[in-house]
Amino acid sequence: MKIIKEDELKNFITNEELRKFYNVNIDDNRLNELLAYYTFFKSNDAGSVPLDKQSIYYSMYFWFAQFKERHFEVYGPDEGIEQEGFKLLEEIDYQLEEGIDWGLIEKIELKAI
Repeated sequence: MKIIKEDELKNFITNEELRKFYNVNIDDNRLNELLAYYTFFKSNDAGSVPLDKQSIYYSMYFWFAQFKERHFEVYGPDEGIEQEGFKLLEEIDYQLEEGIDWGLIEKIELKAI
């Protein structure tokens, strides 16, 4: 299992393909990039890359955490995004047979990865 960072992610998807995930209502370019990375993993498109299930789900959470932090910097706190984070954790717990690695989630949240 590994977290797929930005440089490696670009080996799996082109910038043009990533832009399909951009939100036209977001003016901040970096926020749109982070949203696109998260959405890539959240959509079925990530199933086309040669990664194990854990790598996909923990990478998804990694990019969600990056998106959430940047969104809060640009627009301020948002309860809807906080709620989406909780739902994502529930989904990870449900999808991974061994459940959530809370130590890894903490490292992601603390940017220790």
